[in-house]
Amino acid sequence: MYLASDNNPTGIIDKHFRVKCPHCATVSGLSAISIPRFELLRRYQPKTIGIAYQCDACRQTIFLRFPVTYDFGNARVFIDENFTEIERPKEEYEFNYLPEIVSDDFKEALTCYSHSCFNAFAAMCRRTIQSASAELGAEGTSKVVHQIEDLKAMSEIDDDTFQILKTIVIAGHDGAHPHLPTLSPERAEVLLELMKDVLYQLFVRKKKIQEANEKRKAVIQQKKDSQ
Repeated sequence: MYLASDNNPTGIIDKHFRVKCPHCATVSGLSAISIPRFELLRRYQPKTIGIAYQCDACRQTIFLRFPVTYDFGNARVFIDENFTEIERPKEEYEFNYLPEIVSDDFKEALTCYSHSCFNAFAAMCRRTIQSASAELGAEGTSKVVHQIEDLKAMSEIDDDTFQILKTIVIAGHDGAHPHLPTLSPERAEVLLELMKDVLYQLFVRKKKIQEANEKRKAVIQQKKDSQ
């Protein structure tokens, strides 16, 4: 995409993107409704620009940030289509099945993810794993590691990504390690799904099975009482 000196927005308006809307949680197309002016970009020359879009589903405003390069000789500003979402949808989870300390840490991790703070998200994922390990007892860490390795075997995560995610999730004790890999949005998304699966297998699945057994026993008891 590019913006010319006459501020003709056609090239930007005609380029459509799809994202999961942070307001209605629908994967929807976007329509550009507010675009920076060429003369202001020429004056200030920011490295990135923001464009306001409207969700085609709920008509709420969504902001995307784009890297830009300048070609003033041809009176154009080129807009890289690899955008960053300023606000992501709030991620939900079955927190009621998690121990309180694990739930609190994972809620904070999801808040970081929703605000695109991916290194903070990784740190809180690591803290969540540490809380889960403590909750599971002395063998908690080995259980978590085995669970992550089992999920790797069942998924299509490439080896490099898996090793980075495993390092981020398992390494460290204080939640702040500059030597650990920086998370890209793509790897953050993989880490998110990995965390959801690990917590499901460690806590949620067991409690749901217990709930199902209790309901089954209650139904059997009701039948006995009615006879």
